[in-house]
Amino acid sequence: MKILYITSDGFDTPSPNNQMAEVMISDFLDNGYDVHLIQSHRTGKFDDIPPLLQNKDGFTCDIINREVFDRNNFVKRYINDLMYAFSAMKRWYKVKDADVVYLQSNPTILFPMILLKLFKRLPILYCVYDVWPGHAYDIGVIKNKLLYNIFRVLNKPCYKLATAMSVLSEDMKDKLMAEGASAEKVHIVPAWFDVKTAREVLPEENRFIAKYNIPQDKFYVQFAGTVGYVFNYKTVIELAKRLQDEENIVIQIVGDGNAKERFVAEVESLDIKNIEFYPLQPIEIVPDVYSACNICLIPLQKGVIGNGVPSKAPILMACNRVIVNSVELNSRYAKMFEENDMGIAVDIFDYDGLAQAVRDLYHSPETVARMAENAHKYGAENYSSTISTRKYMDIFDKIGNKK
Repeated sequence: MKILYITSDGFDTPSPNNQMAEVMISDFLDNGYDVHLIQSHRTGKFDDIPPLLQNKDGFTCDIINREVFDRNNFVKRYINDLMYAFSAMKRWYKVKDADVVYLQSNPTILFPMILLKLFKRLPILYCVYDVWPGHAYDIGVIKNKLLYNIFRVLNKPCYKLATAMSVLSEDMKDKLMAEGASAEKVHIVPAWFDVKTAREVLPEENRFIAKYNIPQDKFYVQFAGTVGYVFNYKTVIELAKRLQDEENIVIQIVGDGNAKERFVAEVESLDIKNIEFYPLQPIEIVPDVYSACNICLIPLQKGVIGNGVPSKAPILMACNRVIVNSVELNSRYAKMFEENDMGIAVDIFDYDGLAQAVRDLYHSPETVARMAENAHKYGAENYSSTISTRKYMDIFDKIGNKK
């Protein structure tokens, strides 16, 4: 079976989903599927084809150059994505031997969906990494209620045009069904970590620690990833303020994004000393980065959970790390940590509760060890790449045009 894999993103540009996509495509190829990838090229920060996929049998790729622009400019982003849909069509139209389409979500998903239905007539698996437009409206990217409702109406036909849909969590499935998606079409395929590479890296062999000569006599609370619009940097600032009396607790921020400049400027203006900033690190040392801290922090904007899910949580579990979440407590995602004793969830804006949770873990290494062990076990049972990519392959076998 041949998969026509269409995404508006590209491996050259940092994205929280790139690691998952790389592992997923590799697993498809290893299991006898052919994959033709259509992706974009924007920044050139990384290779267009990651090493894991280079020279793989059955893998082919089209790369479309795209303009680099401020992703906070919503209008320009929407128009750019719309134009990309037609550019991508010129490439996928030439692929005559595909059996199924994997279509990754983006704000203009209706247009590639209609074009594929008109000119390709293949079964489509619509992969929803975040629910549009609810995700953008709830976190404030779209502020106009009328505009939000227009996009909701535009997006609804996608739920009927898609042969099947995949989401990352129960919360997201609930959200899609509330928007009118059929429960029978929606498959839950959790985010995953690469079973071949994701592991705890001890300090003596940790490349990130060695690279920055990080002292090992501190308690590190780390966020590593995209410092973008779903990341609530104000939560980190409020946490840092409340922990300034704890000399041995240091907050690490590792990564880049469109909110980092504002974040750094505010930290400097407030003269906050217990936050350390590091640049985005190469993908191959991500396990080293996550293993360099004592606990991990996921501080999200209100409205992210349900419309999406933190894709970094699985690899954090694989690296034997405890996660402290600042999220909606009524979500299934938050309840998962308490029910399995593998981390902590604190309600958004409960800054005192968040600071107390970090202090409690700092003063109780045995609790950290117990929760980390539970997290590692839960991740292995629920979030390994072999489990999640097998679910995708089962969907392809069910809906695909078999030769």
